[in-house]
Amino acid sequence: MELYIGGLNQGKLDYVMTKYSITKDSDQLCDGAVCTKEELFKKRFINHYHEFVKRLLTEGIEPEEFTEELIKCNPSAVIICNEVGAGVVPLDRKDRRFREAVGHCTLKIASSAVHVERISCGLGLVLKESEIIVN
Repeated sequence: MELYIGGLNQGKLDYVMTKYSITKDSDQLCDGAVCTKEELFKKRFINHYHEFVKRLLTEGIEPEEFTEELIKCNPSAVIICNEVGAGVVPLDRKDRRFREAVGHCTLKIASSAVHVERISCGLGLVLKESEIIVN
């Protein structure tokens, strides 16, 4: 699993598309704002994971548990997610829960990921690079 994280409009998707030579209409890319849960388990590239977390919360599903399942079922996924934990803490309870849930989910993804990169201004900063061990 890989995680690409950064602020809004920092070029995360373009960065990943360039790195992997894919296009926005690739059949291996899904958008967390509109895709199904089943697509997340099958697609290689998942954009807007934070939007999927928001959808899970509105459905009453625990995002952290779902993320653990995603990690197990789709270990080669490349997750692209907005970093939502910086800045002013929201006053609204639901907004705070969303912010916390995205943070917990990205912690889980980053801990099991072989590669984590922060994207800012279209540039990547590698935060984690693990060797894949083949038995």
